Amino acid sequence: MSADPGEKPLLRAARVRTSLVVLLTGGMGLSMFVLYAIGALGPFLIEDLGISRSQLGLLTSVTFASATLLSLLAGHTTDLLGGRRAFVLLLLLVAAAFALLTATTTYALLLGALVLGGAAQSLANPATNKLIAANVPTERRAMVVGIKQSGVPLAALTAGLVLPALAGATSWRTALAVVAPVALLGALAALLLPRDPARAAESRLTLPGAPDTLTRWLMAVSLCVGCGLAALNTYLPLYAHQRLSMGEQTAGALISAIGVSGIASRLLWSRFGDRLDIGRSLLALAVASVVFGAVIPAATAAPWLIWVGAVGLGGSGAAANAVSMVAVIKGSGFGRTGHASALVSMGFFAGFVVGPTAFGLLVDTTGGFGAGWLLVTLAFAGAAACSWGGRHALRSGG
Repeated sequence: MSADPGEKPLLRAARVRTSLVVLLTGGMGLSMFVLYAIGALGPFLIEDLGISRSQLGLLTSVTFASATLLSLLAGHTTDLLGGRRAFVLLLLLVAAAFALLTATTTYALLLGALVLGGAAQSLANPATNKLIAANVPTERRAMVVGIKQSGVPLAALTAGLVLPALAGATSWRTALAVVAPVALLGALAALLLPRDPARAAESRLTLPGAPDTLTRWLMAVSLCVGCGLAALNTYLPLYAHQRLSMGEQTAGALISAIGVSGIASRLLWSRFGDRLDIGRSLLALAVASVVFGAVIPAATAAPWLIWVGAVGLGGSGAAANAVSMVAVIKGSGFGRTGHASALVSMGFFAGFVVGPTAFGLLVDTTGGFGAGWLLVTLAFAGAAACSWGGRHALRSGG
């Protein structure tokens, strides 16, 4: 009995999609790994470098300030280069950033190395979304977006479980050193992805045009969510270590708790992406984030509550960006995928600039963490308000 002649091409296409999903998930995780690494290694960095808590937050802020500014060009860069080339460049930048982080000996050089990390992050959503739009059938895109976005909480899970233990046994520099070769292997594997289509005639980099109403609402929601999440991931282990007397490894495991629930929630929300009402979904996630954000400072009276807050915020706040990316991929009125992804990511990254710096300054100024956790709760409340105010525009894009 002869085989169906169309079977082999279909099988090859399925294998290509599987490889694509695995690479995109890993690339998203690697692009954001530095955030969770700084949080998980926070106690080690403060002790070894003799820095303040606000200086710890500045590490995250510098990374995402770079990502915010470079997002103005990242979308068009991706549209010009193509998704595969931009994705390879992203992984090479991650490898270079972690190699420099390992080699630095001063706080100032550490800040400089993190600029490369920001460059990689600016390319993450534009490059991965471009590859999905070019290689995945329309009916499967929402699910693939959810899977690749789960790479971010997967990075949190890995960082929280592996880095504190490795740093305790060796040093924080050695813990960071293992990331560079992983990123290089990913870049080599990405070269096997389908080639990019022929480049468009346009060859000059240009700044993105003014965002439309729908994109502005998504940017506003993303800014508030990014502010809350960045502060949470940067300072939760340090808070647990200094205020609740947890050991470094147990405190680092809180990042893993955020990662586990974040993976599950992003897959769940994106699984139903074709049926999502984007505005209502973001509102629900933001309101849940407010509730779980308010739980964390209560852990001073009942320490087990910090695990409730971490898992809850991973399942709510960490899923919001995945829902926004689903909206960009499947919605109308956004324009080119690379540009739209970059604009929404720019809002998200801007929140990552504000959150850790403001949190650190509040903690150092007041001498306690209470004001910082109030900031986190208010940031998620802002996301809820923006989702409510823009629900009609967001619904029309869903």
